[in-house]
Amino acid sequence: MLKKTDPSKEVQSANREECYACYRAKKNCLCGSIKPFSTRTRFVILMHTKEARRQKTGTARLAKLCLKNAELLIGTDFTLDERVNALLRDPSYSPFVLYPGPEAVSFKTLGKDLLPEGKTLLVFVIDGTWLCAQRLLYRSKNVGALPRLSFSRSYVSQFAIKKQPMEHCVSTIEALYYLCGEAEEAGYEKLDGRSGNLMDVFKKLVESQLNYSRGKGKRGSGLRS
Repeated sequence: MLKKTDPSKEVQSANREECYACYRAKKNCLCGSIKPFSTRTRFVILMHTKEARRQKTGTARLAKLCLKNAELLIGTDFTLDERVNALLRDPSYSPFVLYPGPEAVSFKTLGKDLLPEGKTLLVFVIDGTWLCAQRLLYRSKNVGALPRLSFSRSYVSQFAIKKQPMEHCVSTIEALYYLCGEAEEAGYEKLDGRSGNLMDVFKKLVESQLNYSRGKGKRGSGLRS
């Protein structure tokens, strides 16, 4: 005898289905807005394990999809990580970690001593809460020992759905957008506006979350910040 299915459960199941690329609910997938572009810089996003569990639709995953020359690794301590250490040993790279500090350099102060001619800039980007990022950097002795790269100016986050711990803190996708902009200003990158897709996708993420929080979204849609 055939059993009748509950239509409401079928709708809930459909709402919970996720896109395997951006990890958002399929009905709210942002992949159609993503226009991947190449950069001269090599980016490696180090996502803290807690961030990966709590924020499956976080901005780091979207940023990685936008950047052709990027990869994303998940963990809490990358000291013995084979992939990270292989990149650090590669003589074609000049590695940095994107992190503020008194000794951090920017594209304005990045001279030939730090970035010799013929070397490709390799930037490790830490994704997680401010506390998780600090812990990840402290535990990952190999990454923590790298020279730090930061911004030449201050930026204010447009992440309206998430309160930042400090005024100068921005989301991962915003950080990469601003860094690409400063790299282009310094003549290191030539992107011709393509980096704007990072901010376009970010704004669509914020807009969809704001609509959901205002009651325009349906309960059970599976949206997360």
